[in-house]
Amino acid sequence: MKKKFERRPDRTHPPGKSKPFDKNRHFDKKRQHDKIRHERLRGDAPRDAAAEGEDGPRNVETRWLGGFEAVAKALTKTPYDCREMWIEHELAHPNIGILIKQAKDLDVPIQYMSRPELDRAVKGGKHGGVAIRASYDPAATFSEWVQGLDDARKKGLVVVVLDQIQDPHNLGAITRSALQLHARCVVIPERRSAPVTQAVIQASAGAALKIPVHRVVNIAQTLDLCKKHGFWVYGADASGKDAWDCVVNTPCVLVIGSEGYGMRPLVRASCDELMRVPQAEHGVGSLNASCAATALLYEIARQNRKAQP
Repeated sequence: MKKKFERRPDRTHPPGKSKPFDKNRHFDKKRQHDKIRHERLRGDAPRDAAAEGEDGPRNVETRWLGGFEAVAKALTKTPYDCREMWIEHELAHPNIGILIKQAKDLDVPIQYMSRPELDRAVKGGKHGGVAIRASYDPAATFSEWVQGLDDARKKGLVVVVLDQIQDPHNLGAITRSALQLHARCVVIPERRSAPVTQAVIQASAGAALKIPVHRVVNIAQTLDLCKKHGFWVYGADASGKDAWDCVVNTPCVLVIGSEGYGMRPLVRASCDELMRVPQAEHGVGSLNASCAATALLYEIARQNRKAQP
């Protein structure tokens, strides 16, 4: 026989009278609950912010970083962005004690997981038995940064814009070249572009953690914004002038098109000049996007250095 459960009477009110419904209190608590829940799902709620009701930073996402070097760098350089650290069960490594102490000092939660769980977290990338989930802002106020530049900071400035580069290895290689050849940042579109993942970080040899990678909604509008603030825009295109025949002015933006299709028409129309890497006539077609970006960044860096007094 099923037991019948009855609603427990509310002892704070007289018998026979229900508790009055406070509409404002109900919906205020619901809004606060939904806000905290969405912040947790996005990963942008700071640790302990759920209990305090603090506002987390906007546009923040989280990603997993694998490997001792990447984890140590995250704990040292961006400690307040670290959300949690996973360690493989019974991991034996001379540096694991140092990472555990750092994480405990920063109040970063530590969990001991199996290797398959770590593999899934870093999406098949190399992790060596340790990984950390860290927040980052992919759209970190690029427009505000451009508008806030003064003439002194614009001198010799180079920005790399990628128009729908979808291969993570190309994105990683271009990011690495941009860092090595003195570019200030890399800009990618929010849609139809490879995001910064563990594969990109590995392909860039960690450069994707050192150089800002901004995500913007519209590449053509971003280029127009840069031009309004004194930037010259150069696009990589097979129909352009040879790079060594171009006079590169700074501050400048170098635009690299997608693999196979190049720049989209609106993006190409936003460029002040098109340039290409001179190649042998008996070659096998155009260069890979990352190779072309490296060659053009080198030429820009060479001319930039030559122009300095």
